[in-house]
Amino acid sequence: MKLNLRNLKHSYSINLVALMVLGSLAGCGNYTPKPHGYPKVDFPEKRYKTFDDDCAFRFDIPLYAVVEKDTHMLSEPCWYNVKFPRFGATIYLTYKPIQGVKQLDSLSDEAFKLAGEHRKKADAIEEKEIYIQRTKSKGMIFELLGPAATPFNFYLSDEKNHYVRGSFYFDNHTNTDSVAPIYAFLKSDMMNLINSLEWRD
Repeated sequence: MKLNLRNLKHSYSINLVALMVLGSLAGCGNYTPKPHGYPKVDFPEKRYKTFDDDCAFRFDIPLYAVVEKDTHMLSEPCWYNVKFPRFGATIYLTYKPIQGVKQLDSLSDEAFKLAGEHRKKADAIEEKEIYIQRTKSKGMIFELLGPAATPFNFYLSDEKNHYVRGSFYFDNHTNTDSVAPIYAFLKSDMMNLINSLEWRD
């Protein structure tokens, strides 16, 4: 019986290619995908200035923020939007003059209700009482953890004449993990706003 060497070589080549393909497929089981990366953010230096617009309160903002009057049709005098154009984020501030504890209780209840409306998407809500000794002001901070639309809300009042509520939003829908460093950076600015807020009596 005469062997055809040409056919044998061809068969050997096919088998070798098949083994290489199978080997590479088997190796795929060890492949570990790299985590998705996010662009590096260069944060500016934290320097502050006082915003004072002849309303019933004033507060400090960083130099990289701008304050605009709220022009929504339902807005009231002394409602402001503190915008961070570089980071696509805004703090919406609403001011209410108050008369008596009953009105303050009503506004405080509304703040709890508004924060609670985001509970459906938030993983948890952390509530923290705040007291500013310098201005004898009290309030609450609501920090919403997880994919909530507004991760930070607060209200502050002298419990006699003035009440301010603030809510922080990113301007566009964002991935919570991707904006975590930005939120941490701006959270210190929100805390500075709260601690620097003063009333005009």
